[in-house]
Amino acid sequence: MRKKQKQSIILGIISVALIVATISYFYTSEQVKIQGFTFGNNLQRIQDDLISLQVEFNSKSTSLEEGGITKEEFLEFADIQLKKIENLVLRYDELSPPPAFASSVELLKLSTQSQIESFKETIEWSKTGDESAKIRSESFLQEAFEYELAGLAEFNSAKSGIEP
Repeated sequence: MRKKQKQSIILGIISVALIVATISYFYTSEQVKIQGFTFGNNLQRIQDDLISLQVEFNSKSTSLEEGGITKEEFLEFADIQLKKIENLVLRYDELSPPPAFASSVELLKLSTQSQIESFKETIEWSKTGDESAKIRSESFLQEAFEYELAGLAEFNSAKSGIEP
């Protein structure tokens, strides 16, 4: 009888250990999903804010070119927008991306930094009328677009589990 009791106790311990391991696995898996979901939402908010800033800035820049606003009005607006986008780039550092997404976040951050340089060159053009500043702005804008495309490609690859 003693042998049966020992076997029952051992089976009971093994059963409890399996149950605990299973619960732990599913809990950890769920936590990873939640962290990934939170990361994705935070990254999406940054991208949405960036798009909003770009649209506003481009609209005011066009308005300046068409004479709808004065240079002073544009420069006042541009200074505020520049500060906003500089703060926005800092938000990338606050993200906690899963390892597979780290390179995509870095590329999207580089895109935003290029966008900042584009804003600065547009501001310089508006101050001086120097067409080379406008050309540099467009060049930085193209660079930002390329970084963004690369970042989105990396993000989608990581999301689908494909190694870069």
